[in-house]
Amino acid sequence: MSDNTKLKISNGLNEDKYSVKSKFVNFFLLAMFTLFPLFYTDYYYNIRHDKYYFFLVVTAVLVLMIGAVAITNSDSQSGTKDKAESVPWCKKLSFTDYAFGAFILVCTVSTVFSQDPADAFLGLSGRNNGLLLMIFYAVVYFLITRFFCFKNYVFVALAGCSIAIYLLDILNCFYIDPLGMFASLTDEQTITNFTSTIGNKNLMSSFICVVMPVTVAFSVISKNRNHRIVYHISSAFGYMALMTADSYSGILGLGTVFAVLLIWFSRSVARLKRFFLATTIMLLSGKILRLFSFFIGDKSKGISEFQSLLVYSKIIWAAIALFAIITAILFFADSKIPDKTLPLAVPIIIGSIFVACIIAMLFAVYYFSVIDTKTNIGFLKSFLRFNDSWGTHRGYMWIRSFYIFGDFSLYNKLFGCGPDTFATVFEPYFEGLKHYGDSSTNCAHNEYINYLITTGIFGLASYLSIIFGALKGAIKSASKNPIAIAFAVSVISYAVQAVVNLAQPITTPLFIIFIALCEAVARKQKTTE
Repeated sequence: MSDNTKLKISNGLNEDKYSVKSKFVNFFLLAMFTLFPLFYTDYYYNIRHDKYYFFLVVTAVLVLMIGAVAITNSDSQSGTKDKAESVPWCKKLSFTDYAFGAFILVCTVSTVFSQDPADAFLGLSGRNNGLLLMIFYAVVYFLITRFFCFKNYVFVALAGCSIAIYLLDILNCFYIDPLGMFASLTDEQTITNFTSTIGNKNLMSSFICVVMPVTVAFSVISKNRNHRIVYHISSAFGYMALMTADSYSGILGLGTVFAVLLIWFSRSVARLKRFFLATTIMLLSGKILRLFSFFIGDKSKGISEFQSLLVYSKIIWAAIALFAIITAILFFADSKIPDKTLPLAVPIIIGSIFVACIIAMLFAVYYFSVIDTKTNIGFLKSFLRFNDSWGTHRGYMWIRSFYIFGDFSLYNKLFGCGPDTFATVFEPYFEGLKHYGDSSTNCAHNEYINYLITTGIFGLASYLSIIFGALKGAIKSASKNPIAIAFAVSVISYAVQAVVNLAQPITTPLFIIFIALCEAVARKQKTTE
Protein backbone atom coordinates (compact mmCIF):
# COMPACT_ATOMS: atom_id res chain seq x y z
CA MET A 1 0.00 0.00 0.00
CA SER A 2 1.38 3.46 -0.92
CA ASP A 3 2.45 6.10 1.55
CA ASN A 4 -0.61 8.14 0.57
CA THR A 5 -2.99 5.58 1.95
CA LYS A 6 -1.11 3.64 4.60
CA LEU A 7 0.38 5.10 7.74
CA LYS A 8 4.13 4.47 7.61
CA ILE A 9 5.34 6.95 10.18
CA SER A 10 4.14 4.59 12.87
CA ASN A 11 3.15 1.00 13.44
CA GLY A 12 0.80 2.07 16.21
CA LEU A 13 -2.29 2.64 14.04
CA ASN A 14 -2.62 -0.09 11.46
CA GLU A 15 -5.29 0.27 8.82
CA ASP A 16 -5.97 -3.44 8.31
CA LYS A 17 -8.90 -3.25 10.76
CA TYR A 18 -10.45 -0.18 9.19
CA SER A 19 -14.09 -0.84 10.04
CA VAL A 20 -17.34 0.76 8.93
CA LYS A 21 -17.53 2.55 12.27
CA SER A 22 -14.04 3.92 11.69
CA LYS A 23 -15.14 5.23 8.29
CA PHE A 24 -18.08 7.03 9.89
CA VAL A 25 -15.79 8.58 12.52
CA ASN A 26 -13.41 9.80 9.80
CA PHE A 27 -16.33 11.23 7.79
CA PHE A 28 -17.35 13.07 10.96
CA LEU A 29 -13.81 14.39 11.39
CA LEU A 30 -13.73 15.42 7.74
CA ALA A 31 -16.97 17.39 8.17
CA MET A 32 -15.69 19.06 11.36
CA PHE A 33 -12.33 19.89 9.81
CA THR A 34 -13.66 21.33 6.54
CA LEU A 35 -17.36 22.25 6.55
CA PHE A 36 -17.68 23.28 10.21
CA PRO A 37 -15.16 26.18 10.15
CA LEU A 38 -16.61 27.58 6.91
CA PHE A 39 -20.29 27.18 7.77
CA TYR A 40 -22.51 30.22 8.34
CA THR A 41 -26.05 31.24 7.37
CA ASP A 42 -26.50 34.96 8.06
CA TYR A 43 -23.02 36.45 8.00
CA TYR A 44 -21.84 37.13 11.58
CA TYR A 45 -25.24 37.53 13.20
CA ASN A 46 -25.82 33.87 14.03
CA ILE A 47 -22.35 32.47 13.52
CA ARG A 48 -22.03 30.97 17.02
CA HIS A 49 -25.44 29.35 16.80
CA ASP A 50 -24.74 28.18 13.24
CA LYS A 51 -21.68 26.26 14.35
CA TYR A 52 -23.37 25.09 17.54
CA TYR A 53 -26.24 23.48 15.64
CA PHE A 54 -23.90 22.16 12.95
CA PHE A 55 -21.88 20.35 15.61
CA LEU A 56 -25.00 18.94 17.29
CA VAL A 57 -26.43 17.71 13.98
CA VAL A 58 -23.28 16.02 12.64
CA THR A 59 -22.70 14.41 16.05
CA ALA A 60 -26.27 13.11 16.09
CA VAL A 61 -25.81 11.74 12.56
CA LEU A 62 -22.61 9.99 13.66
CA VAL A 63 -24.42 8.40 16.61
CA LEU A 64 -27.25 7.20 14.35
CA MET A 65 -24.88 5.71 11.79
CA ILE A 66 -22.75 3.89 14.35
CA GLY A 67 -25.89 2.81 16.17
CA ALA A 68 -27.32 1.35 12.96
CA VAL A 69 -24.11 -0.60 12.37
CA ALA A 70 -24.16 -1.91 15.94
CA ILE A 71 -27.81 -2.96 15.73
CA THR A 72 -27.44 -4.72 12.38
CA ASN A 73 -24.07 -6.20 13.41
CA SER A 74 -22.81 -5.33 9.93
CA ASP A 75 -19.37 -4.38 11.22
CA SER A 76 -18.42 -7.68 12.80
CA GLN A 77 -14.87 -8.90 12.26
CA SER A 78 -14.25 -12.37 11.01
CA GLY A 79 -11.74 -14.64 12.75
CA THR A 80 -11.02 -15.29 16.37
CA LYS A 81 -12.63 -13.35 19.15
CA ASP A 82 -10.66 -10.38 20.39
CA LYS A 83 -9.12 -11.08 23.79
CA ALA A 84 -10.19 -7.62 24.91
CA GLU A 85 -13.84 -8.69 24.72
CA SER A 86 -13.37 -10.94 27.73
CA VAL A 87 -12.15 -8.04 29.87
CA PRO A 88 -14.83 -6.42 32.13
CA TRP A 89 -16.02 -3.09 30.72
CA CYS A 90 -14.91 -1.14 33.78
CA LYS A 91 -11.31 -2.28 33.27
CA LYS A 92 -11.36 -1.05 29.69
CA LEU A 93 -11.87 2.52 30.85
CA SER A 94 -8.85 4.79 31.11
CA PHE A 95 -8.14 7.60 33.55
CA THR A 96 -9.34 10.10 30.94
CA ASP A 97 -12.54 8.11 30.42
CA TYR A 98 -13.31 8.27 34.13
CA ALA A 99 -12.41 11.97 34.22
CA PHE A 100 -14.85 12.70 31.38
CA GLY A 101 -17.56 10.69 33.12
CA ALA A 102 -16.93 12.59 36.35
CA PHE A 103 -17.09 15.90 34.49
CA ILE A 104 -20.48 15.07 32.99
CA LEU A 105 -21.75 13.88 36.39
CA VAL A 106 -20.65 17.13 38.05
CA CYS A 107 -22.22 19.21 35.26
CA THR A 108 -25.47 17.26 35.67
CA VAL A 109 -25.61 17.85 39.42
CA SER A 110 -24.68 21.50 38.90
CA THR A 111 -27.47 21.88 36.32
CA VAL A 112 -30.19 20.18 38.36
CA PHE A 113 -29.55 22.31 41.44
CA SER A 114 -28.84 25.61 39.68
CA GLN A 115 -31.15 28.61 39.97
CA ASP A 116 -32.36 28.07 36.39
CA PRO A 117 -31.89 24.44 35.24
CA ALA A 118 -33.15 25.20 31.72
CA ASP A 119 -30.57 27.95 31.34
CA ALA A 120 -27.80 25.71 32.68
CA PHE A 121 -28.86 22.87 30.37
CA LEU A 122 -28.82 24.95 27.19
CA GLY A 123 -26.45 27.77 28.14
CA LEU A 124 -29.01 30.39 27.12
CA SER A 125 -27.56 33.26 29.16
CA GLY A 126 -24.03 32.29 28.18
CA ARG A 127 -22.50 30.92 25.00
CA ASN A 128 -24.41 27.64 24.63
CA ASN A 129 -21.90 25.83 26.88
CA GLY A 130 -24.64 24.19 28.89
CA LEU A 131 -24.99 20.57 29.95
CA LEU A 132 -26.36 19.59 26.54
CA LEU A 133 -23.17 20.62 24.76
CA MET A 134 -21.05 18.89 27.43
CA ILE A 135 -22.99 15.65 26.83
CA PHE A 136 -22.36 15.94 23.08
CA TYR A 137 -18.66 16.49 23.81
CA ALA A 138 -18.64 13.28 25.84
CA VAL A 139 -20.38 11.38 23.04
CA VAL A 140 -17.83 12.59 20.49
CA TYR A 141 -14.99 11.74 22.85
CA PHE A 142 -16.11 8.15 23.43
CA LEU A 143 -16.90 7.45 19.78
CA ILE A 144 -13.57 8.82 18.51
CA THR A 145 -11.53 7.05 21.17
CA ARG A 146 -13.16 3.72 20.32
CA PHE A 147 -13.34 3.86 16.53
CA PHE A 148 -10.69 6.28 15.21
CA CYS A 149 -8.28 4.93 12.61
CA PHE A 150 -5.67 7.24 11.10
CA LYS A 151 -6.11 8.31 7.47
CA ASN A 152 -3.87 10.92 5.88
CA TYR A 153 -6.63 12.54 3.84
CA VAL A 154 -8.46 13.70 6.97
CA PHE A 155 -5.57 15.86 8.17
CA VAL A 156 -4.49 16.99 4.71
CA ALA A 157 -8.09 18.21 4.31
CA LEU A 158 -7.81 20.04 7.64
CA ALA A 159 -4.68 21.78 6.39
CA GLY A 160 -6.34 22.68 3.07
CA CYS A 161 -9.47 24.12 4.70
CA SER A 162 -7.42 26.06 7.22
CA ILE A 163 -5.61 27.81 4.35
CA ALA A 164 -8.97 29.21 3.20
CA ILE A 165 -9.84 30.33 6.75
CA TYR A 166 -6.45 31.98 7.21
CA LEU A 167 -6.56 33.68 3.81
CA LEU A 168 -9.95 35.20 4.59
CA ASP A 169 -8.62 36.52 7.89
CA ILE A 170 -5.61 38.11 6.17
CA LEU A 171 -7.75 39.70 3.45
CA ASN A 172 -10.28 40.94 6.01
CA CYS A 173 -7.49 42.63 7.96
CA PHE A 174 -6.83 44.75 4.86
CA TYR A 175 -10.55 45.44 4.30
CA ILE A 176 -10.76 42.98 1.40
CA ASP A 177 -14.06 41.14 1.87
CA PRO A 178 -14.60 38.47 -0.84
CA LEU A 179 -17.60 36.95 0.98
CA GLY A 180 -19.31 40.28 1.65
CA MET A 181 -19.29 39.58 5.39
CA PHE A 182 -18.75 43.24 6.36
CA ALA A 183 -21.75 44.61 4.47
CA SER A 184 -24.09 44.37 7.44
CA LEU A 185 -21.61 45.56 10.08
CA THR A 186 -20.88 49.02 11.42
CA ASP A 187 -17.40 50.46 10.86
CA GLU A 188 -16.55 49.91 14.53
CA GLN A 189 -17.60 46.23 14.38
CA THR A 190 -15.61 45.72 11.17
CA ILE A 191 -12.46 47.19 12.66
CA THR A 192 -12.48 45.72 16.15
CA ASN A 193 -14.27 42.40 16.20
CA PHE A 194 -15.05 40.18 13.24
CA THR A 195 -12.90 38.28 10.78
CA SER A 196 -13.00 35.28 8.41
CA THR A 197 -15.85 32.77 8.96
CA ILE A 198 -14.89 32.20 12.59
CA GLY A 199 -16.18 35.45 14.13
CA ASN A 200 -14.51 37.33 16.95
CA LYS A 201 -10.76 37.96 16.54
CA ASN A 202 -10.07 36.13 19.84
CA LEU A 203 -11.89 33.09 18.48
CA MET A 204 -9.81 33.33 15.31
CA SER A 205 -6.70 33.13 17.48
CA SER A 206 -8.25 30.17 19.27
CA PHE A 207 -8.85 28.43 15.91
CA ILE A 208 -5.23 29.05 14.90
CA CYS A 209 -4.07 27.62 18.25
CA VAL A 210 -6.01 24.40 17.63
CA VAL A 211 -5.11 23.81 13.98
CA MET A 212 -1.68 25.33 13.35
CA PRO A 213 0.20 23.12 15.87
CA VAL A 214 -1.13 20.07 14.02
CA THR A 215 0.06 21.25 10.61
CA VAL A 216 3.47 22.28 11.97
CA ALA A 217 3.94 18.89 13.64
CA PHE A 218 2.81 16.97 10.54
CA SER A 219 5.17 19.04 8.36
CA VAL A 220 7.94 17.46 10.44
CA ILE A 221 6.77 13.87 10.97
CA SER A 222 4.99 13.13 7.68
CA LYS A 223 7.00 10.98 5.24
CA ASN A 224 4.99 12.06 2.21
CA ARG A 225 6.63 15.08 0.56
CA ASN A 226 3.41 16.33 -1.08
CA HIS A 227 1.65 16.23 2.27
CA ARG A 228 4.50 18.12 3.90
CA ILE A 229 4.20 20.84 1.27
CA VAL A 230 0.49 21.26 2.08
CA TYR A 231 1.28 21.40 5.80
CA HIS A 232 4.02 23.99 5.23
CA ILE A 233 1.67 26.18 3.18
CA SER A 234 -1.04 25.91 5.83
CA SER A 235 1.42 26.75 8.62
CA ALA A 236 2.74 29.76 6.68
CA PHE A 237 -0.76 31.15 6.15
CA GLY A 238 -1.54 30.34 9.78
CA TYR A 239 1.44 32.42 10.88
CA MET A 240 0.27 35.35 8.75
CA ALA A 241 -3.26 34.99 10.14
CA LEU A 242 -1.84 34.96 13.66
CA MET A 243 -0.20 38.30 12.91
CA THR A 244 -3.44 39.83 11.60
CA ALA A 245 -5.81 38.26 14.16
CA ASP A 246 -4.67 40.97 16.61
CA SER A 247 -4.93 38.83 19.74
CA TYR A 248 -2.19 38.00 22.23
CA SER A 249 -3.86 34.72 23.21
CA GLY A 250 -2.66 33.16 19.97
CA ILE A 251 0.92 34.31 20.59
CA LEU A 252 0.74 32.74 24.05
CA GLY A 253 -0.55 29.40 22.78
CA LEU A 254 1.68 29.09 19.72
CA GLY A 255 4.76 30.30 21.57
CA THR A 256 4.35 27.46 24.04
CA VAL A 257 3.85 24.96 21.23
CA PHE A 258 7.05 25.95 19.43
CA ALA A 259 9.01 25.51 22.66
CA VAL A 260 7.45 22.07 23.21
CA LEU A 261 8.11 20.94 19.64
CA LEU A 262 11.71 22.19 19.77
CA ILE A 263 12.27 20.14 22.92
CA TRP A 264 10.50 17.09 21.48
CA PHE A 265 12.33 17.06 18.14
CA SER A 266 15.72 18.16 19.49
CA ARG A 267 17.27 14.68 19.70
CA SER A 268 16.62 13.75 16.06
CA VAL A 269 18.62 15.69 13.46
CA ALA A 270 16.25 14.52 10.72
CA ARG A 271 13.23 15.98 12.50
CA LEU A 272 15.06 18.98 13.87
CA LYS A 273 16.02 20.08 10.34
CA ARG A 274 12.37 19.94 9.25
CA PHE A 275 11.27 21.84 12.34
CA PHE A 276 13.74 24.66 11.66
CA LEU A 277 12.70 24.63 8.00
CA ALA A 278 9.07 25.07 9.06
CA THR A 279 10.03 27.90 11.41
CA THR A 280 12.07 29.65 8.71
CA ILE A 281 9.19 29.41 6.24
CA MET A 282 6.79 30.91 8.78
CA LEU A 283 9.08 33.81 9.63
CA LEU A 284 9.47 34.48 5.89
CA SER A 285 5.69 34.43 5.49
CA GLY A 286 5.55 37.34 7.93
CA LYS A 287 7.72 39.32 5.53
CA ILE A 288 5.48 38.28 2.64
CA LEU A 289 2.61 39.74 4.66
CA ARG A 290 4.63 42.95 4.99
CA LEU A 291 5.13 43.02 1.22
CA PHE A 292 1.39 42.51 0.66
CA SER A 293 0.66 45.34 3.07
CA PHE A 294 3.08 47.59 1.20
CA PHE A 295 1.46 47.01 -2.19
CA ILE A 296 -2.03 47.85 -0.98
CA GLY A 297 -0.85 50.99 0.78
CA ASP A 298 -0.68 49.69 4.35
CA LYS A 299 -4.42 50.21 4.74
CA SER A 300 -5.39 47.72 7.42
CA LYS A 301 -7.32 47.32 10.66
CA GLY A 302 -4.00 47.53 12.46
CA ILE A 303 -1.69 44.97 14.00
CA SER A 304 -0.76 44.81 17.68
CA GLU A 305 2.66 46.04 18.74
CA PHE A 306 4.17 42.61 19.33
CA GLN A 307 2.90 41.23 16.00
CA SER A 308 4.08 44.41 14.28
CA LEU A 309 7.58 43.66 15.52
CA LEU A 310 7.43 40.23 13.84
CA VAL A 311 6.08 41.64 10.57
CA TYR A 312 7.58 45.11 10.10
CA SER A 313 10.83 45.09 12.06
CA LYS A 314 14.08 44.74 10.12
CA ILE A 315 15.54 42.81 13.04
CA ILE A 316 13.45 39.80 12.00
CA TRP A 317 15.59 39.48 8.88
CA ALA A 318 18.47 38.58 11.18
CA ALA A 319 16.31 35.93 12.85
CA ILE A 320 15.31 34.55 9.44
CA ALA A 321 18.98 34.39 8.39
CA LEU A 322 19.92 32.63 11.63
CA PHE A 323 17.15 30.02 11.29
CA ALA A 324 18.03 29.50 7.61
CA ILE A 325 21.69 28.88 8.49
CA ILE A 326 20.74 26.43 11.25
CA THR A 327 18.42 24.66 8.82
CA ALA A 328 21.17 24.36 6.19
CA ILE A 329 23.64 23.01 8.76
CA LEU A 330 21.12 20.42 9.96
CA PHE A 331 20.33 19.32 6.39
CA PHE A 332 24.06 18.95 5.71
CA ALA A 333 24.61 17.02 8.95
CA ASP A 334 21.69 14.70 8.22
CA SER A 335 23.04 13.97 4.72
CA LYS A 336 26.43 13.02 6.15
CA ILE A 337 25.17 11.06 9.17
CA PRO A 338 21.58 9.89 8.51
CA ASP A 339 19.34 9.19 11.50
CA LYS A 340 21.77 10.87 13.86
CA THR A 341 20.52 11.04 17.45
CA LEU A 342 21.71 13.85 19.70
CA PRO A 343 22.47 13.36 23.43
CA LEU A 344 19.65 13.44 25.97
CA ALA A 345 21.29 16.53 27.45
CA VAL A 346 20.08 18.61 24.46
CA PRO A 347 16.31 18.49 25.23
CA ILE A 348 17.09 18.76 28.95
CA ILE A 349 19.05 21.98 28.41
CA ILE A 350 16.40 23.44 26.07
CA GLY A 351 13.64 22.47 28.50
CA SER A 352 15.53 24.04 31.41
CA ILE A 353 15.91 27.30 29.49
CA PHE A 354 12.19 27.25 28.68
CA VAL A 355 11.26 26.68 32.36
CA ALA A 356 13.66 29.44 33.42
CA CYS A 357 11.98 31.84 30.98
CA ILE A 358 8.54 31.01 32.42
CA ILE A 359 9.79 31.59 35.97
CA ALA A 360 11.36 34.88 34.91
CA MET A 361 8.12 36.02 33.27
CA LEU A 362 6.07 35.13 36.36
CA PHE A 363 8.54 36.99 38.55
CA ALA A 364 8.36 40.00 36.22
CA VAL A 365 4.55 40.01 36.51
CA TYR A 366 4.82 39.84 40.30
CA TYR A 367 7.49 42.55 40.42
CA PHE A 368 5.68 45.09 38.24
CA SER A 369 2.26 44.27 39.74
CA VAL A 370 3.18 44.30 43.43
CA ILE A 371 6.64 45.83 44.03
CA ASP A 372 7.05 48.43 41.28
CA THR A 373 3.67 49.71 40.11
CA LYS A 374 4.88 53.12 38.87
CA THR A 375 7.63 52.53 36.30
CA ASN A 376 6.51 53.10 32.72
CA ILE A 377 7.16 49.81 30.87
CA GLY A 378 5.44 50.77 27.61
CA PHE A 379 3.42 48.14 25.75
CA LEU A 380 4.76 45.49 28.17
CA LYS A 381 2.29 46.92 30.67
CA SER A 382 -0.38 44.82 28.96
CA PHE A 383 1.56 41.69 29.93
CA LEU A 384 3.48 42.44 33.11
CA ARG A 385 1.33 44.72 35.26
CA PHE A 386 -1.71 42.86 36.59
CA ASN A 387 -4.60 45.03 37.77
CA ASP A 388 -8.25 45.63 36.89
CA SER A 389 -7.26 46.95 33.44
CA TRP A 390 -4.94 44.03 32.62
CA GLY A 391 -5.71 42.06 29.45
CA THR A 392 -8.55 44.28 28.15
CA HIS A 393 -9.99 44.43 31.71
CA ARG A 394 -9.77 40.67 32.20
CA GLY A 395 -8.13 41.54 35.49
CA TYR A 396 -11.38 43.14 36.65
CA MET A 397 -13.36 40.00 35.78
CA TRP A 398 -10.86 37.56 37.29
CA ILE A 399 -10.50 39.41 40.59
CA ARG A 400 -14.28 39.77 41.01
CA SER A 401 -14.73 36.11 40.09
CA PHE A 402 -12.62 35.13 43.08
CA TYR A 403 -14.69 37.49 45.23
CA ILE A 404 -17.78 35.60 44.05
CA PHE A 405 -16.19 32.21 44.69
CA GLY A 406 -15.19 33.29 48.18
CA ASP A 407 -18.81 34.22 48.96
CA PHE A 408 -20.18 30.93 47.60
CA SER A 409 -21.77 28.35 49.91
CA LEU A 410 -19.93 25.03 50.37
CA TYR A 411 -22.19 23.40 47.77
CA ASN A 412 -21.52 26.14 45.20
CA LYS A 413 -17.80 25.95 45.88
CA LEU A 414 -17.93 22.24 45.03
CA PHE A 415 -20.47 22.23 42.16
CA GLY A 416 -20.71 25.85 41.02
CA CYS A 417 -23.73 27.89 40.02
CA GLY A 418 -24.58 25.84 36.89
CA PRO A 419 -22.88 25.34 33.52
CA ASP A 420 -22.55 28.57 31.53
CA THR A 421 -24.50 30.69 34.05
CA PHE A 422 -21.59 32.99 34.88
CA ALA A 423 -23.62 36.09 34.00
CA THR A 424 -26.14 35.28 36.74
CA VAL A 425 -23.63 35.55 39.60
CA PHE A 426 -21.48 38.27 38.01
CA GLU A 427 -24.40 40.66 37.50
CA PRO A 428 -23.64 42.75 40.64
CA TYR A 429 -20.35 43.75 38.97
CA PHE A 430 -21.83 44.81 35.63
CA GLU A 431 -21.84 48.43 36.75
CA GLY A 432 -18.05 48.37 37.15
CA LEU A 433 -17.66 47.10 33.60
CA LYS A 434 -19.10 50.34 32.25
CA HIS A 435 -15.82 51.99 33.19
CA TYR A 436 -14.22 49.85 30.47
CA GLY A 437 -16.94 50.31 27.87
CA ASP A 438 -18.89 47.09 28.56
CA SER A 439 -22.27 46.80 30.20
CA SER A 440 -22.19 43.06 30.92
CA THR A 441 -20.32 39.79 30.40
CA ASN A 442 -21.37 36.15 30.36
CA CYS A 443 -17.95 34.57 30.98
CA ALA A 444 -14.76 35.20 32.93
CA HIS A 445 -12.58 35.23 29.79
CA ASN A 446 -10.51 32.52 31.44
CA GLU A 447 -11.86 29.01 30.90
CA TYR A 448 -10.51 27.66 34.17
CA ILE A 449 -11.92 30.45 36.32
CA ASN A 450 -15.17 30.13 34.39
CA TYR A 451 -15.41 26.38 35.12
CA LEU A 452 -14.54 27.06 38.76
CA ILE A 453 -17.46 29.48 39.11
CA THR A 454 -19.99 27.52 37.04
CA THR A 455 -19.10 23.90 37.91
CA GLY A 456 -17.13 24.35 41.12
CA ILE A 457 -13.98 22.68 42.37
CA PHE A 458 -15.21 19.25 41.27
CA GLY A 459 -15.99 20.48 37.77
CA LEU A 460 -12.67 22.26 37.31
CA ALA A 461 -10.73 19.31 38.75
CA SER A 462 -12.41 16.82 36.41
CA TYR A 463 -11.92 19.12 33.40
CA LEU A 464 -8.22 19.51 34.17
CA SER A 465 -8.01 15.74 34.66
CA ILE A 466 -9.38 15.23 31.14
CA ILE A 467 -6.64 17.42 29.69
CA PHE A 468 -3.94 15.86 31.87
CA GLY A 469 -5.03 12.29 31.10
CA ALA A 470 -5.19 12.89 27.34
CA LEU A 471 -1.77 14.56 27.26
CA LYS A 472 -0.17 11.91 29.45
CA GLY A 473 -1.41 9.11 27.20
CA ALA A 474 -0.41 10.89 23.99
CA ILE A 475 3.09 11.82 25.17
CA LYS A 476 3.67 8.30 26.44
CA SER A 477 2.64 6.92 23.03
CA ALA A 478 4.49 9.49 20.93
CA SER A 479 7.88 7.75 21.08
CA LYS A 480 6.40 4.80 19.15
CA ASN A 481 3.64 6.63 17.32
CA PRO A 482 4.70 10.18 16.33
CA ILE A 483 1.23 11.33 15.26
CA ALA A 484 0.38 11.47 18.96
CA ILE A 485 2.60 14.54 19.39
CA ALA A 486 0.69 16.34 16.60
CA PHE A 487 -2.53 15.87 18.54
CA ALA A 488 -0.92 16.65 21.91
CA VAL A 489 0.48 20.03 20.84
CA SER A 490 -2.98 21.08 19.65
CA VAL A 491 -4.36 20.32 23.10
CA ILE A 492 -1.45 22.12 24.77
CA SER A 493 -1.86 25.19 22.57
CA TYR A 494 -5.59 25.51 23.20
CA ALA A 495 -5.17 24.84 26.93
CA VAL A 496 -2.57 27.62 27.24
CA GLN A 497 -4.54 30.23 25.28
CA ALA A 498 -7.64 29.29 27.32
CA VAL A 499 -6.03 31.11 30.27
CA VAL A 500 -7.08 34.38 28.58
CA ASN A 501 -9.87 33.13 26.33
CA LEU A 502 -13.27 31.49 26.53
CA ALA A 503 -15.03 28.25 25.73
CA GLN A 504 -17.67 28.39 22.98
CA PRO A 505 -19.14 26.13 20.24
CA ILE A 506 -16.89 27.60 17.51
CA THR A 507 -13.43 26.30 18.39
CA THR A 508 -13.90 24.29 21.60
CA PRO A 509 -15.48 21.32 19.70
CA LEU A 510 -12.24 21.04 17.72
CA PHE A 511 -10.29 21.06 20.99
CA ILE A 512 -12.44 18.22 22.33
CA ILE A 513 -11.83 16.29 19.11
CA PHE A 514 -8.06 16.54 19.56
CA ILE A 515 -8.38 15.48 23.20
CA ALA A 516 -10.23 12.42 21.89
CA LEU A 517 -7.58 11.82 19.23
CA CYS A 518 -4.85 11.92 21.91
CA GLU A 519 -6.71 9.30 23.89
CA ALA A 520 -7.49 7.24 20.76
CA VAL A 521 -3.80 6.95 19.86
CA ALA A 522 -2.85 6.05 23.45
CA ARG A 523 -5.64 3.48 23.62
CA LYS A 524 -4.60 1.90 20.31
CA GLN A 525 -0.96 1.83 21.34
CA LYS A 526 -1.84 0.13 24.61
CA THR A 527 -3.94 -2.46 22.77
CA THR A 528 -1.14 -3.10 20.28
CA GLU A 529 1.39 -3.64 23.04
